[in-house]
Amino acid sequence: MRVLALMEAYTVTGPAKNLLRFCRMAQAGAAEKCDISIVTFLRRDETGQGASNQFIDEARASRVRVDIVTERGAYDTRVMDQLRKLFQKHAPDVIQTHSVKSHALARLTRPDKGRWIAFHHGYTATDFKMRVYNQLDRWSLPAADRVVTVCEPFAEQLTRIGVKRDRIRVLTNAIESHDRTALTNGASGRRDWNLSEHARVLLVIGRLSREKGHTYLIQAAHLLRQKRPELDFQILLVGDGPERPSLEAQVSSFGLQDRVRFTGHLHDPSPMYALADMFVLPSLSEGSPNVLLEAMTAEVPIVATAVGGVPEMVESGRSALLTPPANAAALADSIAKLMDDPPLAKSLKEKARIDVQERHSPEAYYSALTQIYRELLNSGNQDS
Repeated sequence: MRVLALMEAYTVTGPAKNLLRFCRMAQAGAAEKCDISIVTFLRRDETGQGASNQFIDEARASRVRVDIVTERGAYDTRVMDQLRKLFQKHAPDVIQTHSVKSHALARLTRPDKGRWIAFHHGYTATDFKMRVYNQLDRWSLPAADRVVTVCEPFAEQLTRIGVKRDRIRVLTNAIESHDRTALTNGASGRRDWNLSEHARVLLVIGRLSREKGHTYLIQAAHLLRQKRPELDFQILLVGDGPERPSLEAQVSSFGLQDRVRFTGHLHDPSPMYALADMFVLPSLSEGSPNVLLEAMTAEVPIVATAVGGVPEMVESGRSALLTPPANAAALADSIAKLMDDPPLAKSLKEKARIDVQERHSPEAYYSALTQIYRELLNSGNQDS
């Protein structure tokens, strides 16, 4: 089974991590044989010379076959000829695409033979341009033979833009297990980030954009300081993005400079879990967030909003505490509850660790995805 994955990526974020891990497992001789390679895009610099990027570098380091489509701008139509030649060269049984751009190009250039699977990771509507760009999926995704998404709410969204429900498959993200003790030493990390020796550390990892809901966490911190001044905690905000100036202004207006630390973007944030007494996900929208899986496998108790696929990954009261989105008071109450009840925090993290090992392992993901490939190839043209 020959698979050609078309992905536009410059760094190794969640979808890219899953793809590269899948490629490595295929190379290692997983039970279901799959010959997979990657096609990605690279924009030339001002001198006309191409340069690599983090995604390409990691793919090559993993010995994954990578073909590069060069482009001179966002709307370089010459990429279509390059893609057609690559499809002819590889003659894939399955073409899989990631992101709006790749979906649209696949619909324009896909060969008559070979089936097409589009991976839908959700939308970021941070500005008008991105909202318009995302509308392309209304044209391209209904033409895919299968659409794989990460949670049931996203599947419902896809049906509303015209994708047939029987073509949609839900496949949550996966993560490799690791020991919390293998992460960096917590004491030295506290000094690095100017954290108090005795304060409880509330860790948040993610892009600082509106849909991540950081403003409600800062409001919750303000409420906690007012109502529960005896609680000693600090928030470690890992990430960067367009909302950082407004979030910093909000922290200043509440006088929370001693409570909130902004780290900026970290290439590898995983050692930060060793510092954490609690992981908080205050998002307004999510799919199948990798940071949640990372917190589960790092055995950090979780407070999260019940949005997107989060309730499919953790159960409130069993493996996490879930709150309504955009509700600072509820978020503050759940954070205080975890700090007040160490046995509850211990129980939540232990059950989360078990769940992530049983339901979100790379092996389970590989098996489920290759089954989708096999089912599609065996279906012939009956669902065309």
